[in-house]
Amino acid sequence: MGNGNSLNEQKILSYMGFAAKAKKIVYGKQGLRNYIRSFQKKKLILIPKDVGSRVKLDVIKHCQIFDVPYIELYCSKSTLAKALGKQNISVIGITDENIVEGILKMFQ
Repeated sequence: MGNGNSLNEQKILSYMGFAAKAKKIVYGKQGLRNYIRSFQKKKLILIPKDVGSRVKLDVIKHCQIFDVPYIELYCSKSTLAKALGKQNISVIGITDENIVEGILKMFQ
């Protein structure tokens, strides 16, 4: 889904900062699985470019099964983690539906 547009990437990272401050992100294997299976209407998974292939394939497979949109980012895990004020984060989900909508609009 990602198109390499660095401007969009910057916007996404700033959205991520808002989501993190509002405690509206999910990460970690179990957290993401629960999120993907949840009844939240609008969901979105973000996958940095340097996530391990096994993790990436597992997440994408779950997204496809449960019809959850995902974006493969061009930024690294460390860039994403920095935007979130965290360390060692790879894949994240967003629980704020307004933020999800804002990001998805950039790709329509």
